[in-house]
Amino acid sequence: MKETFIRKIRKSGTSSCVNFPKEIIQLLNLKEGDMVKVTVEKVEN
Repeated sequence: MKETFIRKIRKSGTSSCVNFPKEIIQLLNLKEGDMVKVTVEKVEN
């Protein structure tokens, strides 16, 4: 299954991160430790 969503990059310590929405986690039945494939595309404001 594949879902698309838009999020801002956030600072986390010395790294940058993206949070997954709770709805996506539930929809895809994801849990901590699962492997996911991430594709990144910059969205213009």
